[in-house]
Amino acid sequence: MNLKPLKYILPVVIGLGAVYLIAEGVCSNTTREQYKPEQLAADATDAQRGQVIANSVNFALEQELDTLFGWQLNDLFFVPSIFDNKSAYQAGVIYATRQASDVLAKTAARAGERDTIDPRLTAASGRYFAYGQDVWGFWFIYDCEGKYREGIKNWNDWAASINDGTKKAGVYNVRSDDVYEILKYASTVTELALSYLNSSSIGHFSADDAIYYAKGVVSVAGNVVRGLAAVDESVAVRGGQENLDEALKRFDYIAEFDPLYVFAGGNAVGDAMMPNHVAALARHVDIVNNRINDMLASMEK
Repeated sequence: MNLKPLKYILPVVIGLGAVYLIAEGVCSNTTREQYKPEQLAADATDAQRGQVIANSVNFALEQELDTLFGWQLNDLFFVPSIFDNKSAYQAGVIYATRQASDVLAKTAARAGERDTIDPRLTAASGRYFAYGQDVWGFWFIYDCEGKYREGIKNWNDWAASINDGTKKAGVYNVRSDDVYEILKYASTVTELALSYLNSSSIGHFSADDAIYYAKGVVSVAGNVVRGLAAVDESVAVRGGQENLDEALKRFDYIAEFDPLYVFAGGNAVGDAMMPNHVAALARHVDIVNNRINDMLASMEK
């Protein structure tokens, strides 16, 4: 067997792999635009409101799929482990998207608690978004990116079909108890993000994973809260405008939080000279969570 071609092919393969890793590293950032819809007018149609709700579910995930190198968690060449900040961020995004899709399908997208959930949204939550986040498909067959895009499409199809007069017409119906349940979702996932940041097991070299996972989770929660506030003014009226404004401000701070190098502080007490980026981000997440809980408490009165 003639092995001479290998001495030319192998360096080329290694070189291409190195170029790919360098390019992925250069583009591997987690500073993302947030979904910030305009407040809808009182006479806005249900279809317009439904599209805002669909966008709030899809926005963060679609952004990740549309980046230059797309979904990173299922990449080859150990990319997810090498550039773990983006991987952790995307893991947080898909986790919170799954929860958001489930909650909003059961609240904003059906006429009543016992009404049938739109089959497109059932498929989006239970089939497409639930697909494994690290599945790589041969020739794009059964790849997770394709499944996630199907879920996004189903949400957009639902929104486009609202009150269109067909048998598959979507339903938009956000009641006061639905507003409460959607905000409860935001409270639950931000509390989860906070629990990751407050974990006693975080060390210096795992701090970045906790930070970017929390950022991914909170990015989806922020989009959902903004979308809900845009379609239903009772979020601010019943929950308190000050609470909403402060929560949205902290959501923005969290989205912008992207230290050049992550430090986790020098000791457990927290009085070392080194900065503690985990605690800094946790402070913002804690305020978001508290403000949302205050809104929920106001709605219970």
